[in-house]
Amino acid sequence: MTMHGVFPVDKPKGMTSHDVIYKMRRVLGTKKVGHTGTLDPEVTGVLPIVVGDATKLTEILQERDKRYSATVTLGVSTDTEDASGQVIASQSVPKTLTEEDIKKALEHFIGNYDQMVPLYSSVKVNGRKLYWYAREGEAVERPIKSVYISSLNLVSDLNYHDDCLSFDIDVTCSKGTYIRTLAYDIGKFLGYPAHMSYLRRTGSCGFTIEQAVPLEDIQKSEEELQLIPIIDMLDEFTRMDLSHDESLKYKVMTGQKLQKNDILKKLALSELDIVFFTDGDMPLALYKTHSEKLEQLKPYKMFSNLWGTYGNI
Repeated sequence: MTMHGVFPVDKPKGMTSHDVIYKMRRVLGTKKVGHTGTLDPEVTGVLPIVVGDATKLTEILQERDKRYSATVTLGVSTDTEDASGQVIASQSVPKTLTEEDIKKALEHFIGNYDQMVPLYSSVKVNGRKLYWYAREGEAVERPIKSVYISSLNLVSDLNYHDDCLSFDIDVTCSKGTYIRTLAYDIGKFLGYPAHMSYLRRTGSCGFTIEQAVPLEDIQKSEEELQLIPIIDMLDEFTRMDLSHDESLKYKVMTGQKLQKNDILKKLALSELDIVFFTDGDMPLALYKTHSEKLEQLKPYKMFSNLWGTYGNI
């Protein structure tokens, strides 16, 4: 029987996100497997794996906040902004910095924050990825983008060592935030070169590290697989159950456009952009406002591959 849902995996160090997908395909016996946000090989933590029709949710899940546990080290900066790079600047950090100094610096980054994309990244400029320019030693103007930091907290004591200062942070942020750049910028705010010396993703797409299962456990026993069904992934959208409306259910299941006012009246709402149609606990489709005909709703995501698993419709 085909599976449709999400498996939150705790990715181990030393593997790419694609490596995890390859192994999950072998475990699950299906090729329709994807992930919802790349993790670098040296980074561990939550990597939601989408299976079957849940692959249609990738762009929706990717928009949700991420959470990380990271270590910021002041005193040394690198070309990659993390511990893997070459040292490009160093400066002794005096033992006069206090926890209050650090907390004040962290507060500065909460909210909207303009962040320069790191040179060693896959963001494209003039058709080429930035890391190409880095490897070729070619100068390039890096883009600046706005990200959002929901929370940023100091979660450890200050650790002075080898003329450097390290401390741990817990950060919740928007999609596309580079934590290594945040670490560098925290150091810059305090007046010292800095880099990110450790990173673990503790939350992604609504999943926590407590929900994630280590990949090695999944490979040892399929009983460790904790499939989270599609219907549980879409709580943020207005839901409309069509189990007692055969006419409307037929229109939805055949992908017909709908008059928005008709749906608003049935839901007793004045406005909506996306509606999630179900038949009891079975996902049918997500409809969204037509981009050109605002009075209409049109299919956005259809979950037709699930319908057979719930019996004949």
